Amino acid sequence: MTENPAISFRPASLSYLPLMARWLMTPHVRAFYQPDPITPREVAEEYGPMFTGETPDICHIAYYGEQPFGYLQCYSNADYEEWVESTGADAGISLDLFIGEPAYVGKGFEQLMLKQYLALIAFSHFADERFAYVSYEAENLDAIGAAETAGFRRIDEFDEGGDHIIVLRFERD
Repeated sequence: MTENPAISFRPASLSYLPLMARWLMTPHVRAFYQPDPITPREVAEEYGPMFTGETPDICHIAYYGEQPFGYLQCYSNADYEEWVESTGADAGISLDLFIGEPAYVGKGFEQLMLKQYLALIAFSHFADERFAYVSYEAENLDAIGAAETAGFRRIDEFDEGGDHIIVLRFERD
């Protein structure tokens, strides 16, 4: 996997909560990632424990140069059995991610961010894992296309809470 030196990742910390609150309220993030309005206090309650290491998730902010533009979190599937049961995902890791800055949407940043995160962060942190999973609502064609371009392949689909979900898997060489 070739590395794009302009994209880097910084561990998410509590100082990023205001940025997360702003991103989670943008229309393009609300469309598929955060459909319900969320207050800054709710953002702190939900993401604070992940950003301070109180959960098994690892969380990062993606940067293009010095500009933060996206969010990624990664976790071992073994830590979230309900996720494995609902999706059919095997052992491995799963990622949740979004582009927060509207100016970076639809320009290829999601696939680059995803590929680099797997190569530089996720598989390094979870060194014994071979598979990585992402899931998206079936209507989120741009995100599905970005994941497929990054090397993910569709493996399953299911309905959850009225949404049709597509599960994709990446296999590390």
